[in-house]
Amino acid sequence: MKLVSEDEQPAPRPRPAENRIAWRHKLLYGMGYLSVALTTDMTLTWLLKRYRPDPTDIRWHVLVTAGAFAAALVVGRIMDAVADPLVGFWSDRVQTRWGRRKPFILIGAPLLALMFVLIWTPPTSTVSLINGVYLAVIASVFFFCFTVVVCPYLAMLPEITSDPAERVRLTTWQGGFNILGAVGGMLIAGYLIDHYGYLTMALSFAPVVLLCSWAPLLVPTPAESAAPSDFPLAQALTSTLRNPFFLPYVVSQLLFWMALRIIMGALPKLVEVRAEVAETKQGIVMAAGLLVAALVFPFMPGLARRVGKKRILMGAMLYFGVVMIPLIFLGNLPLPLSAFGQAILVMALAGPAIAVLFTLPNAIVADIVDRDEEQTGQRREAIYFGVQGLIVKAGLGLGIGLAAVELAHFGETAARQGGFVACPLTAMAFAWLAAVVLTRHRGD
Repeated sequence: MKLVSEDEQPAPRPRPAENRIAWRHKLLYGMGYLSVALTTDMTLTWLLKRYRPDPTDIRWHVLVTAGAFAAALVVGRIMDAVADPLVGFWSDRVQTRWGRRKPFILIGAPLLALMFVLIWTPPTSTVSLINGVYLAVIASVFFFCFTVVVCPYLAMLPEITSDPAERVRLTTWQGGFNILGAVGGMLIAGYLIDHYGYLTMALSFAPVVLLCSWAPLLVPTPAESAAPSDFPLAQALTSTLRNPFFLPYVVSQLLFWMALRIIMGALPKLVEVRAEVAETKQGIVMAAGLLVAALVFPFMPGLARRVGKKRILMGAMLYFGVVMIPLIFLGNLPLPLSAFGQAILVMALAGPAIAVLFTLPNAIVADIVDRDEEQTGQRREAIYFGVQGLIVKAGLGLGIGLAAVELAHFGETAARQGGFVACPLTAMAFAWLAAVVLTRHRGD
């Protein structure tokens, strides 16, 4: 099928009249993001400590060399990156009596839960090549199963409703469960690991991952009966990246996530040096931003309706850049607070920008999918979420890597603190550049 010109755009395919989505369906759809947050945040937080714990901690043994651990994660992330657009392409082309998305979630969720358990259970209890190979294989399968569940789950959003306001309400529920998984999951996981070990932790969370992944299956999707896309893979990818609505948006997302990850990578070390606090209190600093974000979530649908999603997202990018400036002077700000208190205050101030980042982007992609249907006559939700996943994940890795390079080059110690200036300035620059790029986005 060929693309049509803007002058020859067909009228959008008529859809059934839609009422406001029932709160239970918003709850069920939002619950799906709890499994996303749990599997993502827990592996990012604890996997390194599982395979390469502190050598002075007699409770755990080092299981792989640093090189083997890095190589295993690189292999897994390559699989993750390749899977995003491929699963999206596959999901857009499938047609079953249950729709195009739900079969992937139904089959992928138990496999994801199983891989979540296996990734914490290496075959030997000492350093060995076997553990490195095991981690590479299991991580690759784990990330693939993650994509099989998450990409179709996100693609359900524009199929549930075509109402832009209802889409923002759905993504607000996603944001709430994202916070719940990031904060609550980490606290509970740490307690279970400390008292009962990694296997008990994994077995405790696996049912939660499974049931929360399955929860969106109970949500009606009026547009799920759309005909499958007939684009070949190359055309599907090129038409997605050439979409004038999508490309500026997704590049701005890449830059904004890089900005956030630079700060998340540098903040623990910054707080450790400037505030002289241990890991537990370092986590409280990040939790402050997430808590404020959770408090802002209820206001997002109304703001998006009155101001527009694009304007709010641009404002959040600019605001986030401004908030980064006080981090440079952390501990020396003219405030009656300790360095630790100042860090909490700064991240709390960043909370509204985090709230926007956690809620509006998926709703914007859903709107872009509608525009794509006007251009192509096809519904191709999953390929857009898949390509977004690929590009955003690249931003996450680049952001953390850039933070590590700047800290190492400019300094990350009490005697040499140049990295604590470079990282906030770089994050500020990327956030502001993201806002500039987003001005090219022609949608709301």
